[in-house]
Amino acid sequence: MEDPREITVSITDRFFTLDLPIEDEKLIGNVLLGLAQYVKEGSSIKVKEAYMTFSGTEEIMTKVISTTQQVGEWGKEISGLISAIRKRG
Repeated sequence: MEDPREITVSITDRFFTLDLPIEDEKLIGNVLLGLAQYVKEGSSIKVKEAYMTFSGTEEIMTKVISTTQQVGEWGKEISGLISAIRKRG
């Protein structure tokens, strides 16, 4: 049996937020698979994504995802960002 996965859950009056360690690519992939299933069932998701650029400024973007193909493309973007962040750190 594998070691337990580390996650942090934050609950406010508006959001339920999961924080996942960026090195746990398997867990991140499974969360994205769950979102892909949700989209496949006919629901769209609006993603607000924030990350730090190499110059130290915060980049914030919003996108609407309505197909499983878009979830896959977003997953590739996330993998690239995580890879860049890990190389930087």
